[in-house]
Amino acid sequence: MLALATATVVSVSLAATVLQSGAGPRPAAPDRVVLGAATAAAVEGCADVLLLGADGAGERPAASGGLGFGPTVSAVVEAYTALAAEGGRSVEARRVNLTAPRAVALVESRDTSTPARDAVERPRARSWRSGVNAGVREAEETLEQAALTCPDQQVVLVGYAQGAALMHRVLVRRPSDQPDPSRLVGAVLVSDPERLADSVVGRLVGSPAASRSSVGVLPPLLRTAPDVPADTETFQVWQVCNQGDLLCNPRRTSVREGLKASRSYRRPEGSGVLAEAADGLWRQTVLVPVPRPRVRVESVRSGQPVEVRLEVDVADEAAEGVVWQDGAQVPPGLTLDSTGLLAGTPTRVGTWNLTYRVRNTSPTTQSVTGVVVVTVRSGTESVSAGGQTSCEVRGDGSLACWGANGHGQLGDGSRERRTSPVRVGRATDWESVSTGGSTTCGIRTDQTLWCWGLNNYGQLGIGRGPARSRPSQVSDSAAWSSVSTSWFHTCGIRVNGTLWCWGLNNAGELGDGTTQVRGRPVRVGEARDWTSVTAGGFHTCATRADATAWCWGQNAFGQVGNKDPVIRTNPQPVGTARSWLQLTAGWAHTCGVTTSGEARCWGFNAHGQLGDGSRRARRAPERVSGDQIWTSLSTGDASTCGVDNTGTAYCWGSNRYGQLGATDAGDTLEPGLVTSGAAWSSLEVGWFHACGALASGASACWGNNEAGQVGNGTTADQPLPEEVQ
Repeated sequence: MLALATATVVSVSLAATVLQSGAGPRPAAPDRVVLGAATAAAVEGCADVLLLGADGAGERPAASGGLGFGPTVSAVVEAYTALAAEGGRSVEARRVNLTAPRAVALVESRDTSTPARDAVERPRARSWRSGVNAGVREAEETLEQAALTCPDQQVVLVGYAQGAALMHRVLVRRPSDQPDPSRLVGAVLVSDPERLADSVVGRLVGSPAASRSSVGVLPPLLRTAPDVPADTETFQVWQVCNQGDLLCNPRRTSVREGLKASRSYRRPEGSGVLAEAADGLWRQTVLVPVPRPRVRVESVRSGQPVEVRLEVDVADEAAEGVVWQDGAQVPPGLTLDSTGLLAGTPTRVGTWNLTYRVRNTSPTTQSVTGVVVVTVRSGTESVSAGGQTSCEVRGDGSLACWGANGHGQLGDGSRERRTSPVRVGRATDWESVSTGGSTTCGIRTDQTLWCWGLNNYGQLGIGRGPARSRPSQVSDSAAWSSVSTSWFHTCGIRVNGTLWCWGLNNAGELGDGTTQVRGRPVRVGEARDWTSVTAGGFHTCATRADATAWCWGQNAFGQVGNKDPVIRTNPQPVGTARSWLQLTAGWAHTCGVTTSGEARCWGFNAHGQLGDGSRRARRAPERVSGDQIWTSLSTGDASTCGVDNTGTAYCWGSNRYGQLGATDAGDTLEPGLVTSGAAWSSLEVGWFHACGALASGASACWGNNEAGQVGNGTTADQPLPEEVQ
């Protein structure tokens, strides 16, 4: 199999901004937009393949276990789905509810020595086949509904005995628009009683196979369906018929032998031909290219060149004919070409749900939809929420902070609490900011790093000493690309891809292999491809260029993503996945967004902050409930918030201080809508409050406000988002 690239068309709508407004003038909002695609989530909700199966000859699903089919159809389905799982394609298997008598009902059971060809009479044959037409109607209704809800879904059919006759008729009767013929990959008809002599079927298999000139048990007695459609490059039928099978190849052999042959497929000696047919059906399936992932999330910066190679899953022999087309909602400054390369320099801040279609030209196949959620962020805007402190870099490059200031963490030269934003110095070249509550750090456009606030463990990176109420530069000669602060430690990534940490280290949170306090930056390992870092309570997590996730430090609740609860003083991989876009570390839990837009969390969960509907701690990533396509997440003390591809904000976990942005009291164990008509770019969660960057360019906060960290000029808790003054 070859990994390549994707495509589709999705509607978009501009999200409105309606918030409670704070007083005071604000800088001009940057040119930004958030586009929401309501159908994007549905793309990922549909399985790649719909497998429709029908049993026969008295077979029924097992009482427990299995895939919901009788043994013969199950053998085909299990072999096919195993190949699909190995190949990374999802299969939805559905059963047609067909009541079908056993094969012995065709003949006088006491007359088993009679030649099979002569033992079946018309009345018995008619009664034996009586449920097929109703089954055909049910199958067609199922396919029609699937065509409406999952129009890109491939379809495969599997049937045994009467079920094979049913699927035979579905193939013959299918209208040109129900389902789309190009969606129908093929069928496996096992022991088809309506098999015709010299059929156009190109794939006849058995152990040994029946002769092509032979005919099934029903055509000589009843009016039956015409021959199945002829094979094409993109459509194949496999007829599985053992020599002497009473149903598909009645001969001069006895009824006893014919019945034995018709039941032999579910036995070990006959299962090989079913696996052979399933393998052929799978090879036919992968001629159609499918985007991988179907929904992909990318985060880029405005004004910086971008190259993203989209990928598809397709058979090696069909790879050269794959093309991308019909790109819609491409971010300004970017283009998507026919080879799946999304490239250019984005010029507008916002979120776009770029949809496209991908298909094969050799052989010509159906097209399949893909979605790339592209979030374009400004290099000079950032909002951060810490313990009881909040900060933001504004559109003009100035930096402002508000809230608690007992350690000088607001950076205005004082230790006074501020309920409204105060400016940090006079510089207008700030690029990003991170406040952990006691310590704040920021990076300027010249790539210098500055920190201020509490420094009892050296968390400012300038050596242990007294707190600083104004910015102090960290490592004068170093160039930095990102920084993350916690209450007692700080970590940052330099422009050369190396990772450095400093401050408290009693749980190994600095990742240098020790538990020694470090007053100045120490390097984490030897890697030079770190892409992001997040400092939690007493643990740290980071991502690398290969999209792997790594954590280290305190692991009492599984927040490092490792089952062993001991502390980790060196980076540990979080599973084996290479699909992490972003991580966020809270006080004792961790969450991340994958490149396909999934949200996964692990660690402490007493308040439901993992969002999986439970309060159970998790020592490995667990998917957050819901079908949102996430673009960013942020974790706090006991809550988590995130933004999806429509610019909608959600929070979950503890709501003791209104930090979930909703009027409902109490914990929420799954994502709940933040009460706001606003479109959001990102959210940042502090201990008990949260702040977010709005699509309008403004920022808003809510939750605990005893130190003025909401920034509305008061110290009253604020349960709903309110614009910062």
